[in-house]
Amino acid sequence: MSADDERRSGSERRSDPARRPPSLSTPTSPHWNPFGTAVAVFTAVAIPIVVVGYTRDAGPSTVIIVLGVVIGLIAGLIAGLWVDSRGGQVWRGPRL
Repeated sequence: MSADDERRSGSERRSDPARRPPSLSTPTSPHWNPFGTAVAVFTAVAIPIVVVGYTRDAGPSTVIIVLGVVIGLIAGLIAGLWVDSRGGQVWRGPRL
């Protein structure tokens, strides 16, 4: 065994901190998908409004249903564009 082989095998035994996968205690920096965020916000905003418009005692109201979908689309678009402008990183402050 040459000195080169010994150095190589010794360096392979030591784990390089840069190559080690993060452990559970290592804080991660979550990145959000802009499209997924837009769909989630659209769903969260539009569904309750559409349900109210559809289940009214006086019967379904097309105006309320369409208004819910339009408001949901606008809110989802704004949220998706905002997340995209931040590179998918929503929280840039200190980690708790």
